[in-house]
Amino acid sequence: MSHIGSGRRWWVAAVLLLAGMVMGERWASPCPVTAQDGRRTFTDLQDREARRRAVEELGRSGDERQVTPLVEALRGDRDFLVRSAAAEALGNLKSELGLPALTAALDDISPDVRAAAALALARLGRPAAIPRLRQRLQDAEPLVRSAAAQALGKLGDAQSLPELVNCLSDAEPEVRTSATEALGALGRREAVEPLLRMLGDSNLYVRSRAAMALGMLGDPRAIPAVSELLLDKERTVRASAAEALGRLRDRQAVPPLLEALRDREAAVRQNAAFALGKIGDETAADALVDALRDEDARVRARAVDALGALAVPRTLDAIVDSLRDGDALVRTLAVQALGNFKDDRATEALVQTLAADDALLRRRAVESLAKIGDARTLPAIQTALGDANPAVRASAVVALPRIGGSQALPALLTAFQSDDAALRSTAAFALARLGSEEAFVGVVEAVGRMAFDDVLNRRIAIVGFFNALPESPLRLQGLVASPDALRRRGALLGLMVVTVPPAATGTFLEALADSDPEVRRAALAALARTDPARFAEATAQRLAAEPDPAVRVEWLSRLTEPRGTPPALAETLRGLAREDVAPEVRQAAVAALDRLRLPRVILPGPSRTLPAIADVAPLPGPELPPSLTVPLPPAPLPPASATPAPTVAANEAPSTAPALLPTTTASAPPSRPTLAQPTPVLPSPTASATVRESTAPGPAPGLVPPSGPPETATLPATPAASPTAAVRPASPTGPTPRPAPRATAAGKVSSTAVAARRLPLRRLPEARTAPVWVSPGRTLPAGSLSADDRVTRNEAQVMDYLERLVAAQLAFRMASGGRFASLAELQQQERELEAPFVDQDYVFALYVTEATAFGPADFFVLATPRLAGLTGRRAFYVDASGIIRSSDAGQPWLPAARQWAPVRSRSAG
Repeated sequence: MSHIGSGRRWWVAAVLLLAGMVMGERWASPCPVTAQDGRRTFTDLQDREARRRAVEELGRSGDERQVTPLVEALRGDRDFLVRSAAAEALGNLKSELGLPALTAALDDISPDVRAAAALALARLGRPAAIPRLRQRLQDAEPLVRSAAAQALGKLGDAQSLPELVNCLSDAEPEVRTSATEALGALGRREAVEPLLRMLGDSNLYVRSRAAMALGMLGDPRAIPAVSELLLDKERTVRASAAEALGRLRDRQAVPPLLEALRDREAAVRQNAAFALGKIGDETAADALVDALRDEDARVRARAVDALGALAVPRTLDAIVDSLRDGDALVRTLAVQALGNFKDDRATEALVQTLAADDALLRRRAVESLAKIGDARTLPAIQTALGDANPAVRASAVVALPRIGGSQALPALLTAFQSDDAALRSTAAFALARLGSEEAFVGVVEAVGRMAFDDVLNRRIAIVGFFNALPESPLRLQGLVASPDALRRRGALLGLMVVTVPPAATGTFLEALADSDPEVRRAALAALARTDPARFAEATAQRLAAEPDPAVRVEWLSRLTEPRGTPPALAETLRGLAREDVAPEVRQAAVAALDRLRLPRVILPGPSRTLPAIADVAPLPGPELPPSLTVPLPPAPLPPASATPAPTVAANEAPSTAPALLPTTTASAPPSRPTLAQPTPVLPSPTASATVRESTAPGPAPGLVPPSGPPETATLPATPAASPTAAVRPASPTGPTPRPAPRATAAGKVSSTAVAARRLPLRRLPEARTAPVWVSPGRTLPAGSLSADDRVTRNEAQVMDYLERLVAAQLAFRMASGGRFASLAELQQQERELEAPFVDQDYVFALYVTEATAFGPADFFVLATPRLAGLTGRRAFYVDASGIIRSSDAGQPWLPAARQWAPVRSRSAG
């Protein structure tokens, strides 16, 4: 049985091992934390590592708004690692908002937090923290003293020099190293003597940093002492001494550096070659040529770079041979070194390098050829314009003016018109460097050859060229008067992208009369883009006189902004739509009317308000067969004391026109009776009554239902209409059948009651000069609108009004701080918004809600036709979103019960 227990123990151990591996993987691979997550995890997360990662993420966000949560973490987190990370993150953000918290963190109980705060203050670069940092030089912890010394050096506080010199005698090498670096960063000559003493420090890092600091100071007094460090036992010290001698740039250091060029450590030889190149003494040329055969590629690279800086002719062949070196860095530095030689051998080698496989070598070869400036290499540079690498092409464009001068102008203009955006911009600045009049005119002509859309797409390069030259707008103004049409067009397009509107509006208006159609096209396109209001005015005044149909079509296509349309523009567009000889112009004019939301037909004597209800033709009645009818007896007139006289306008004569249909009840006789076709009374041309709409339901005044036996009702005979008055045509939809009479319980058929309604007759010009109601079988008077056109116009005007109302509400909300206006407030803001809310063909209702805890303030407007089918077929709805929606007028009245479809998604708001 022992083997069974042993197997069970092994099974339990395997399960525990697997669980430990899973938990270890989860601990080692934490989930990434975003800045948004980090901002809310400081108080929620219990894991120190999670909080630290959240803080680091906030520091990398670069968002100044993250300062507040980082300050909270720096001041209140219980873990010193999280506080240290918060201090570092505040330093990375470089926001002055974190300065108080970081300054206070210099007194944190943790030395890690104090050191992190000191380094963060150095990254902020604010001098206000210097006094507190000086105090930290006396901190009990060497970590904090070292960080404070580094911070003072980075801040460049010269007054801290005595305190930093005192730190050179600190017991901790870490503090001495930081103080040495800080003294070198200050750049004060007073620090030379203390630093010279540090060259003999027992710590190798202190000696190394002291040598580098002396090199930064550039005092020749340090050369002998630093040269001795070339024999130091530590390679780090020797390498730092060689680099420091190169920064000193004194010939006294050449002999020791030549010895260091044969050091056993490659790092020392590399820095020695670098230093010899910086000093520039030709006596080091032969030693550097020998260094080209060094086994270390970094030494060879430094040596060829130094030979290029010396530019000794006898070393040219060795540099050319380095073009075949196995290391890419050596070859690249060799190509750069050849650019310092004015020699045919160097030029030939560079031209051959243009065919190399390495794009970086080809680019450096082009740059070196530009440095040499040999005009014979211009064809090779022009060939490089077609290189597959964009960086090589850009370098070739830059090199062209330096090599060929004015001879490179054609190639630069070709590059200026390239499809490559970077190449175009580079060519623009290269052309500006030429600065010649030929280059300026060439660019203008190149712009003149471009299509308008190409000019807009390449405006960065065009603007870059003209802005790089002085007085470009004045020079372009001068070219507008050039006899060359191509230059005139290019100058206009150049002014469009260079000048600030409307500085060139006058020039564009004058160019609309140019003799060349392409110039006129450029002028109208530029004017439409820079000054739409003046373009609309110019269209109304000059479009009809444009002789070229193609230009007229393009002119019309530029009319896209419906706001601020002058009244004369609508007349011009309607005239073109009716009378232009070119069908494409007529089509373009109709399209422009639609884009500008202008009606296609204009009424004679337009009204200032929405159209009147009484001017709409009634729905056609049924076509019934003729039958004998019995006329109703005339209705008795009411007494003068009981019924007031109808209201008559001051400039109108009274009229006694009868109502259209009386109110009566008729029953069917034994034979099948019919209701005769009603014929309204036409008012006289010389007199027309204005009857106010009744507010109470029921029959019209003067019509009393008769008593007596049932009989068929008809209208009394009407006098003939005036021969000069035109009548309306029948509805194109044909007669509308009425429902058949209903049978009663006794089997008899009874007629439905017909109620006459008196419609309001507005005092409008068209209402006074045309009949009000006409029979469906007659024609409309000249200049009047049909029922369909009138409904279309009403709906278009309602949508335009709703857009104005939305714009007014949004403007009021911005001015009032988030509230929408009531009707009274809208009337105070804009008087034109009052008219549609009174007696009109559409009924408008405005609803405004205040902001609550459940949502912001809102409003909506519901517009319904007063007579569905006559004054409008659709109801409209708009709210604060600005989207106008419509629905069939026959749907339920409540907005929530309707099916709304958006008709305009763009509004004035």
